[in-house]
Amino acid sequence: MRGLSVALVDPGTLAGRDVKAVLRERGFPAAHLHLLQTDDPTSGLLTEDDGEAAYVAALEPDSLSTCQIAFLCGPAKATTRFLSVRGSDGCLVIDLSGQRLQGAFVDALRGVVPSPLPAGDHFLLRDPAATVLADAVAALDTLRPIQAVTVAIDRPASDLGKDALDELFQQAIAVASFRSIPKDTLGTQSAFNIYSPADTDAFDARVADDVRALLGRELPVGVLSARAGVFHGTTLRLEVRFEGDAPGPDALRSTLLAAGRGFAEADVDGPAGIVDAAGRDETLLIRASSAGSTSRLFLASDDLRRPGALLAVRIAEAAIAERGLLPDA
Repeated sequence: MRGLSVALVDPGTLAGRDVKAVLRERGFPAAHLHLLQTDDPTSGLLTEDDGEAAYVAALEPDSLSTCQIAFLCGPAKATTRFLSVRGSDGCLVIDLSGQRLQGAFVDALRGVVPSPLPAGDHFLLRDPAATVLADAVAALDTLRPIQAVTVAIDRPASDLGKDALDELFQQAIAVASFRSIPKDTLGTQSAFNIYSPADTDAFDARVADDVRALLGRELPVGVLSARAGVFHGTTLRLEVRFEGDAPGPDALRSTLLAAGRGFAEADVDGPAGIVDAAGRDETLLIRASSAGSTSRLFLASDDLRRPGALLAVRIAEAAIAERGLLPDA
């Protein structure tokens, strides 16, 4: 079959599963999909893939030498270890691990992949929450200049990986049955709880910096985050301060929902929330209101989809065309 040799590193992670799904949904031109893992650098493992047995090889320094594009979907620490020994392979790496020590950011505002892409063979994505927030601010800025933004972000267990999801599930069961609560991965009771983890200040600063980088200006951005006892998805409750009177709720909604902006209204009966955003590429606009010079919005996003897997695959598609990786693509 005509196409590219593609590597998917850590396909069993949540990000890896979404990348694989998006590759399939978009008909990505992959003739060969190599499955690799960072869990055990000494051996491969057998797993299930679409109901069939699949072999996932250990990621070694030269594993990408036969590939043209690779998606790194594993933990940041494991990815950093691999990058420290990676050989000179010529493979274009699109990194969803969250590490920031190596690579060049691809700043895609409103889902538009920049052209030309950065130089080099290693691309990074901005924090998903920052990507969603910047998209919203950029859209609303067309109505009236924005002076400052403050956002409260609920962080899910999913950004800590599958082990955290499993432990959160066990915590919920333990609380309901009055048993001792496992805390090995999360470090505390996350089920039915909201708390401030040790990396809160670093996360808040990273999101604010990423928003400014995506917008290309020094907008005052205040971030107030907390770890919430939810499995997956990110909620953002933001307050936007405009120059002069704020636009009304109808104007806010119509601007965000305009074609191509990546926002949608929840199509459910009754109050909507984060569970309604699961599996969707669009960010859900749950609520919008205005008073004086301030507007308030409640957004819910599947942080693994549009600002993660979908963006990563679209960057790969842009690279194919820009760099001539696949003739006539």
